[in-house]
Amino acid sequence: MNRRRTTSKIAVGCIVGVGCLWLALRKVSLGEVATALHGFDARYLIAAVAVSLTIQVFRAWRWQIELTPLRRLPFSLLWQVVSVAYMMINVLPFRLGEPVRPILLSWKTGLPIPAIVGNWVFEKMMDAAALVLIIHLTLVMSDLPPWAHRASGVSLATFLVLLTFVGAVWLRGERFFDATLARLLPAPACARTRAVLLGARDGLQILPDHRLVACVFLVTLVLWTLPILSSWLLLRGFGLTLPLAAPFVIFVCIGLGTALPNPPGMFGVFQIAAVVALGLFNVHKSEAVAYGIVLNAVQFFTLVAQGLVALPLVGVGLGALTRAAVDESETIGACETRPPATR
Repeated sequence: MNRRRTTSKIAVGCIVGVGCLWLALRKVSLGEVATALHGFDARYLIAAVAVSLTIQVFRAWRWQIELTPLRRLPFSLLWQVVSVAYMMINVLPFRLGEPVRPILLSWKTGLPIPAIVGNWVFEKMMDAAALVLIIHLTLVMSDLPPWAHRASGVSLATFLVLLTFVGAVWLRGERFFDATLARLLPAPACARTRAVLLGARDGLQILPDHRLVACVFLVTLVLWTLPILSSWLLLRGFGLTLPLAAPFVIFVCIGLGTALPNPPGMFGVFQIAAVVALGLFNVHKSEAVAYGIVLNAVQFFTLVAQGLVALPLVGVGLGALTRAAVDESETIGACETRPPATR
């Protein structure tokens, strides 16, 4: 990825964040937002932070289960890698931190990156399945506008596309590639892509083990229930006695917001998502903005705090991780043979 393209992505992410924040604060009295923040019950903040910290534990546990067919890895290592990776995803705009997780795990264990990426695709399929269930449960619990129903269709389509892709790669492998992408790619790119695809297939070795797949899905459901619980706790902290559907709607709106080119820390996206979601329950816009600020802060600072704790443990500096994230094509090509020196 060249510098100009990276700079463009950073700029787009920041513009999206500023735009979302402007929309959230438009026609809002900052004095009323301050009043709402002042009236927040901090006891609920402690509980919400505890729940948010637990999310990373479940992410690491789920990943440990997913990687079992490849290698049995210690939970502590996976928590460190997950914590650092999600810190980078939140700090860097436009999700430029996404490559950190497979690269860092490969550096620490020697596992090939394509296999880790294949495992990542399976994980995204599980996420999509859980989100489909949560979104449809939300639609059952509340009378939402037409755009929410369209969003449910998009989530279902995403899950079906991932399911089809994963099934085709696992069942047909090289034949699937030769019948599809190989016909479109030039010869050099075709050879590289075929090698990556076949390597990624190793990351799908969990599929024949139905017990492990079911276990991953159950952990995924619990994992995605935790941010909903955190949202509900913060609603209580603001004294908002809303239906049970409210935190589900907030979760769905934030999930849709993450599809945008995100700014650092998702600033702006959380606020506009809170305004849209709570507006459906007739919550005043200034209270919704205050809620979005606190929810965003809990999510951001718990992720960054865990990442900073884990960073010395993985023994890789922020500079190396940032270069790996921003220049992923060159780093991935070299990381299997030349990991950075540990500190």
